[in-house]
Amino acid sequence: MRTITAIFKDDADRAQWAPCFRKFENLVQMLLVQDIPGKMAHFHEQCINPALFIISTRLYPVENPGLIKIIREFCPNSEFLLVAPPSDPFPPLDPLVYDNVRHLVIDMEEAATDGIDDSSLLYTVVNKLLEMAPLKIKDYLKPGTCIHEFRVTSTEQKEELISSLELLIGGEGPDVELLRQKGALLADEMLENAFYGAPRDEKGASRYEKGEQRLIHIHETILFRFGFDGACLAMEMEDNWGSLAPDTVLEYLAKNQESRDICEEMGGRGLFIIWRFLDHMHIHIEPGRQTVVGGQVKLITEENLSENKGFHITCFAN
Repeated sequence: MRTITAIFKDDADRAQWAPCFRKFENLVQMLLVQDIPGKMAHFHEQCINPALFIISTRLYPVENPGLIKIIREFCPNSEFLLVAPPSDPFPPLDPLVYDNVRHLVIDMEEAATDGIDDSSLLYTVVNKLLEMAPLKIKDYLKPGTCIHEFRVTSTEQKEELISSLELLIGGEGPDVELLRQKGALLADEMLENAFYGAPRDEKGASRYEKGEQRLIHIHETILFRFGFDGACLAMEMEDNWGSLAPDTVLEYLAKNQESRDICEEMGGRGLFIIWRFLDHMHIHIEPGRQTVVGGQVKLITEENLSENKGFHITCFAN
């Protein structure tokens, strides 16, 4: 069985998250940071190799920047998932780039109080990491929700596809209208990335100029998917280029996070905008074969919107 170890700053931090971890049968232990040296030595002696370490952002990267390096000395093949409540300060991303930490879940306050169920984002992400499977938009939506898929054949389809997404979000009111606007902006950025950002030549240069009208080549794949279950809008874009790399994605997010202005010259402008407007972003990469960029946006009131956004970046070896 692939196992989990969770690590927290102190007793209060551990107690806050304890209800969330009762559902995980393969949880080894919920540790405090002072337990780490002894436990890592014990794991090494007993040949215990947790597949996943879940770490509170109250502990890393600000409080204990060297923590990942220490753990990797004993467990070099483990994945790392950071967890944070939305009310906490957002962690700097540069240390995550350095330590290659690709997963961050911003969990709702009530999840840490009432526990989680099978539909919670934290539960889903943990199980996907244990299964070494990518997150998909159906994982955000209520069972049975219709997922609409379109194979894009021309750049001129963009406005039609955005309109189709907007029409799917039924209802009236400022919260619904805000969701429509966010969905339209996200669809526009995802399509632009697929049209002009993903296609790269052998030297990594863009094959097409931004804004250039073109037909999609018969051997090129652009699939746009979205679904709405009344409370959550989920969407994703798939291309067959696989021109991104996980560390590049993290670098783009970190560079743009540090800057007050989103600059094209820094690279990754579209990805950064997509991340900032989603509640959670997933990216799955098969180098040279496929990239999938997607995520979810919840229908919630404007005053409950969180500035802190999580991400889940996977690149599993075949």
